[in-house]
Amino acid sequence: MRGGGFWFLAYVGVKKVHNKTIAKKIKSGLWLVPVMGALLTGCATKTPSAPPLTDQAAAFVSYGRAEMREDKVVFINESMNLTSSDPNYDAFWHEYYPYEAELKKINDQRLQLIRDYNFNYKTMDDNTADSLAERALTLYKNKLDLLHNYYEKIKKATSPVIAARFLQVEYRVNLLLDAEIASKTPLAEKK
Repeated sequence: MRGGGFWFLAYVGVKKVHNKTIAKKIKSGLWLVPVMGALLTGCATKTPSAPPLTDQAAAFVSYGRAEMREDKVVFINESMNLTSSDPNYDAFWHEYYPYEAELKKINDQRLQLIRDYNFNYKTMDDNTADSLAERALTLYKNKLDLLHNYYEKIKKATSPVIAARFLQVEYRVNLLLDAEIASKTPLAEKK
């Protein structure tokens, strides 16, 4: 799948991102999403949970997710169109990095939800489907609340235009990831 997969970014060269130089070919991304979705995550629930990952699988997933976050920072930096000489540059990144840390926690829960869904797929009943759906809705709400909170913080630290651009860029990134996950996840069927 890697050769012909759906790529999130492809960039070759040296890029300065918030005072850090990144020199590499970025070609990771969405091909990892279904692999991680099939392997990953953890929230308290009545739904039977997927068994824990092996150490090797956990390391692979952790590395892949770290690469994707690094690629996302490069994409965000290019899309936000802020240079280090821009007076809003540091203020934006000061708010962005805590946002990304909080988003990672939500995505950890989402990955566990995906793993639990895959684990329960063949034995799906009404209670399991309801529990998984309620968890998905809670995560969606939490993600929207987080976006709204950081929109306000970025708007206050920079400007409404920069904050709106942040929302647009996040929406695009999330749309790509959601589409890839959805394309690899079978619809629920009652067994």
